[in-house]
Amino acid sequence: MKILLLCHDLTTLLRLEHAWTAAGAIVLKKTSSETPDCIVIDLGRNDALTEIARLRALHPAVDIVTCAVTFDGEAIEAAKAAGATDFAARDHVDRRVARRLKLGS
Repeated sequence: MKILLLCHDLTTLLRLEHAWTAAGAIVLKKTSSETPDCIVIDLGRNDALTEIARLRALHPAVDIVTCAVTFDGEAIEAAKAAGATDFAARDHVDRRVARRLKLGS
């Protein structure tokens, strides 16, 4: 499994790259030309909605999971309108992605 992670501090804060690698996935660099199996994007990014729309156009069948520190219904609805498929609180995004990709523990 390949995960494109567009979250400025989540890799370090939650050790997501390590957790997902241990579960059998790799984390792609933003510049990778490989097609990811899942995309995770932080709604706190200034360009989050633009990136979601761009990535949805590039990868129409790939799950795009958004995350944020706090729940903001309007931001989540805007992300869904841009093409996101799911939302998770930042401290639970690892489990949400693992479930979506059926990663082993």
